Amino acid sequence: MTETEPRDGGLAELVGAVGTPAELRALLELPGVDEAVVEEFAAAAGTAEILDRLFALMAARLLPAKAGRRRGTVRWDVRGPDGDHVYALQIAEGRAEASRGAPDSPKAAFSVRLPDLLRLCAGTLNGVTAVMTGRIRVTGDLLFAARLQGWFDYH
Repeated sequence: MTETEPRDGGLAELVGAVGTPAELRALLELPGVDEAVVEEFAAAAGTAEILDRLFALMAARLLPAKAGRRRGTVRWDVRGPDGDHVYALQIAEGRAEASRGAPDSPKAAFSVRLPDLLRLCAGTLNGVTAVMTGRIRVTGDLLFAARLQGWFDYH
């Protein structure tokens, strides 16, 4: 099995079936789903596969009118059950593009645990509150980072 192959076909299908924040929110709100369950699921399904899907969806859900002419690259350091994963989200010209790996010159950087990132993307965790409570660490252009949450469709 290579690093990019799903570890479990059924779980990979479930990950691939999530297409909106509402669908992700529905999964996270199932009875008994807590951080430990999310971590176990990620370990079984493959954290990289989950993050690939999540960042692709994030890029697709950018609202060009909200982002306007703003541009910049965001570095995401995500702690999963199998270690750290680094992703980049480049925003420019009203579009976003996600990729694995560290960007050269990020405008802002976020450090977050996988369960919190999932809840942020599902619209159930407020980014500002998460930063204020230490669940997300931010470096770089704090104003750019604070505006990001308003540029995405969470429905």
